[in-house]
Formats: sequence, C-alpha cells, structure tokens
Amino acid sequence: MTSEPRLLPAIVLSAIGCLLASGCADFSRGSASVLPDGGADLSGEVGPPADGAALSFAASVHPLLIAGCRGCHATGQQAGDTQFLLTGDAAADYLVVSPLVDASAPGSSRLLSKINGNGHGGGTVYAAGTPEYQTVLQWIQQGARP
Repeated sequence: MTSEPRLLPAIVLSAIGCLLASGCADFSRGSASVLPDGGADLSGEVGPPADGAALSFAASVHPLLIAGCRGCHATGQQAGDTQFLLTGDAAADYLVVSPLVDASAPGSSRLLSKINGNGHGGGTVYAAGTPEYQTVLQWIQQGARP
C-alpha cells in the first residue's frame, strides 16, 4: 500500500489554507481601506465622505475593490479565468465594473450581490451594512460616476 491516500487530507488542507491566506475567501474583511499610494488606511474611516460629497469610482470605490477583490480577480490569480479582472488602473477597471452596475435599481446591482457573497466563489467580501458595502451602494445610487 502506498502513502498517497494519507497525503490527500494534507493536500486539501494546504489548498484551503492557501485560498484563505490569499484573501479570496477571507470572511473577516472589514474596515481597512487602501490609500491611493497603495498603503493601508487603518484609521477605520472607510465609507462615504462625512460631508455628503459625490462619490467617484476612482476615489471611493476602486480602492475598496483593489483591497477586497484584486487578490483573486487579477490575471494569474484564483479568479483569473473570470471576466471580472482588475488591473489596478482605475479607468480600465471602471470599464470592467460598469456592466455589473444598475443605476436604475442600485440595490439589485450584480456588483453588490457579488461583494455580499451571493454567487461568489470567494464568499463575502463586504457584507451588507458594512461601511465598504454602503460606499459602493451610495456610489451606484449617485449614478456610478467614474
């Protein structure tokens, strides 16, 4: 008898660990955001501007998608075979995100459904009610400007 059957559980556990470590199935994501320079903002102040200013994709939504989605949704990553691939360039990524947005029915947007974990293989990225989710929702409600 070979030792291969005993290796299978270790291989499966290792694969699951890699997915969790990469962030694709990280169910504990929350309040950290990414600053335009790529650094993390750990101040906890994530979400719409307090003054009610209009949100833009480049300034408000793109950093959230880069932090929460690009770990898997990039060429060569776990979700690199999907149509939702983020490059890190806000203008290019806006073109990828726009088809998932329904400004006439913001709450029904596929983007919100996916980041909330519905039909998303990576699980919940930003749960409904979190500041990040609310930022994306508000951006769509305001017309999903670039």
